[in-house]
Amino acid sequence: MIRGLYTAGSGMVALQNRQEALANNLANINTPGYKEKEGVLRAFPEELLMRMNDEEGPEVKGYPKIGNHSVQIGKLHQGVYMSESISNFIQGDIAESNNPYDVALTDNLPIPENAPLFNKKPVQPKLFVSVAKLENVNGVATAEQIRYGRNGNWNVNPQGYLVNTDGYYMLGNDNRPIQISDDTGLLDGKITIGTDGLIHLSDGTTRQLGLVKANNPYQMVREGNNVFRAQNPEDVQALEGTDDGRFAIRQGWVERANVDPARTMTDMMTVMRAYEANQRVITTLDGTMDKAVNEVGRVT
Repeated sequence: MIRGLYTAGSGMVALQNRQEALANNLANINTPGYKEKEGVLRAFPEELLMRMNDEEGPEVKGYPKIGNHSVQIGKLHQGVYMSESISNFIQGDIAESNNPYDVALTDNLPIPENAPLFNKKPVQPKLFVSVAKLENVNGVATAEQIRYGRNGNWNVNPQGYLVNTDGYYMLGNDNRPIQISDDTGLLDGKITIGTDGLIHLSDGTTRQLGLVKANNPYQMVREGNNVFRAQNPEDVQALEGTDDGRFAIRQGWVERANVDPARTMTDMMTVMRAYEANQRVITTLDGTMDKAVNEVGRVT
């Protein structure tokens, strides 16, 4: 009976965590470039139950009887937990905004022969743009400062630098912030971005957008503000010649969140029903224990 309480209780905690992940996805449905999180539920290790003071009886399949141990009753799971939340890096829909500072990243990068496996399938590298929070805009962003994202909703800050809606500076391939406007008048904020990420400035110069690929995006650490940090810096590399034609930067477009609102709402209702079922199990077990303590064996 106590086991049932622990099992139902662990189920409620796991379902609550999954509901929070689903609610976060739904809240970010209008966040450009957002990648939904999927909660992974795992069962606790199963336990083999045995009778007390009883050495006669059949064996449980897959669990041979050893020595003079008690008779095996069967296997029992001790509950479930949400072990982790995994980002879904599928491409989101892109929508035309006609804003020259909006950029959509589209990619279908080639899968290398030695690609790591995820769910028994080779992992496809994903395209990201380098960003950073900087105090000194004249310096170079360090490895500790650099983050990676796909939020293509950009604008110009008062100093004339390209930033996204979360205040991160957009970096070039030299890890320096990209300035498109200044007080001299040579840079007036007008830019043209090619499909390869080359930015043409109003003074005739160019800057290459800091595009990188994560060979195993599932190893990246998700942080707030819709950005990721490289857990293994060697896993994030500059684009290579073999990647030409397998990605495109589309100016005047924006990538939407890859959250399916209908499926997310359905999943949330399913989780709520399962949560309520676990609540009823606990209520039933509590009533049973109440009777066992206060009524069973009572002299009338």
